[in-house]
Amino acid sequence: MKRDNDFVKAKLISIGDELLIGQVVNTNASWLGNILTTNGIEVISTLTIGDGERDIVEALDACSDVDIIVMTGGLGPTADDITKPTLCKYFNTELVFCQDAYDNVMSIFKKRGYQMTERNRGQAFIPKSCTYIPNRYGTAPCMWFEKGKSVFISMPGVPFEMKNVFEQEILPKLLKHFKVTPYINKVVMTTGVGESFLADRIKEWEDALPDFLSLAYLPQYGMVRLRLEGRHPDREFLQKTIDNEIDKLTKIIGEHIFGYDDKPIAEAVLDKLKAAGKTLASAESCTGGTIAKMITAIPGSSEVFKGTVVSYATSVKEEVLGVNHDDVEKYTVVSQQVAEQMATGVRALLKTDYAVATTGVAGPGGGTEENPVGTVWIAVAGPNGVVSKKHNFGNDRGNNIERAAITALEMVRKYE
Repeated sequence: MKRDNDFVKAKLISIGDELLIGQVVNTNASWLGNILTTNGIEVISTLTIGDGERDIVEALDACSDVDIIVMTGGLGPTADDITKPTLCKYFNTELVFCQDAYDNVMSIFKKRGYQMTERNRGQAFIPKSCTYIPNRYGTAPCMWFEKGKSVFISMPGVPFEMKNVFEQEILPKLLKHFKVTPYINKVVMTTGVGESFLADRIKEWEDALPDFLSLAYLPQYGMVRLRLEGRHPDREFLQKTIDNEIDKLTKIIGEHIFGYDDKPIAEAVLDKLKAAGKTLASAESCTGGTIAKMITAIPGSSEVFKGTVVSYATSVKEEVLGVNHDDVEKYTVVSQQVAEQMATGVRALLKTDYAVATTGVAGPGGGTEENPVGTVWIAVAGPNGVVSKKHNFGNDRGNNIERAAITALEMVRKYE
């Protein structure tokens, strides 16, 4: 998407040594990036910095060329929380007592049955030049500064507090303060085709997109997400244009599309089977229950999914699922014959319309010349017989398990 000087732009600053050393995952930046973007504010960059005065000042200087600077963290009552004093120096002001902030702290302590301490009373002191924004979910104040044409916002780093105060107090204030250009995106979920092959298939369509739209490729295990996004002053026109382009895209690669807007493939499978009044079971060896986990994470999955047999051991394949011992000896457990018998076996055992089975070498050990690490046989049994396919997903165990589970679900979705 082409950057336009008229777009309202933002930069994010996340403060905390714990973020830099990996002790805490910085979920605040991703959440803020999403909510700002979907509300028409273009996020240019994010910075993660330590709890030092110099770090904060340098970050503020680096970010002061945009309309909105959003800071999270460093506002607690302990000695390492130095954001407020640093902001005072940066904005050439001083800390003053704020009665509203004090009342908020008192209210929270009273609700929790805590006794106010002098250290917590310090939370009621804020820079004189800021606008106080109440944080009803914690004691750390939120602050709004204006310098030139830029707005600086400082919020606590606790995600629960930050998210609530941003949605309820700060975002409405930002949208009133700035005139934003509407932003819309549509995510197309694809599987069964690699990123480069997908790009070749849709190149002509992509090249013909209007200049206010752009396409992003977001590959992950076993699938590629396509995000079509754009900004335009006329929201209705923007939405109509995106819808039309998605229709064109569907005609080109419809066989690879299983959903939209980050819909999990397990949900797509469940929706299809639920609509047909059909049921499903799984028999998992190398995936170790991952397929069942992905399915049961979807609310209402019990209407379709009856259960799984995690047949990790050969004896379970034979004694529970009815896999023929001679076939195991002749073809090995990583074979078409075993995968298909696992699928038909669990389908009969759990009395379902469909069943899917996986057997393979997840790694890092156990590979052979015939079946190297990453080899997985997947089979789907249903009213029209059994279909199966051999795959090789690579050398990484986690990657192999996840890709095998996603591919298995895609085979169920495409089973006819």
